[in-house]
Amino acid sequence: MATGDARVLLPQSVKRGDVIYVRAIIEHPMDTGFFRTAEGQPIPAFFIHDVSVMYGDEPIAHFEWTSGVSRDPSVTFPVRATKEAPVTVTWKDNKGGVYHQTVDVRFTQQ
Repeated sequence: MATGDARVLLPQSVKRGDVIYVRAIIEHPMDTGFFRTAEGQPIPAFFIHDVSVMYGDEPIAHFEWTSGVSRDPSVTFPVRATKEAPVTVTWKDNKGGVYHQTVDVRFTQQ
């Protein structure tokens, strides 16, 4: 996997009105800026600082992270499945990188 590769995971079965848990995972080194290479050169800070989540056209979550978040971070949050619509997660890092991943909420037949 490469920096910015991401996944958004939903439950296999979703019914209208269910509270579901969305899990968002991204490949990122999350370097703090406090470490050095074996040769003694500083490793510059490189971390995700902003995570936004949209459900359809509605913002539903926002997270502000620091360099203290671990490598390849993930976040899990609840959402009430009120409509069939995409869930889009956008991650932004301190070097200008912007990464997106979208998954569609689709209701299963009862």
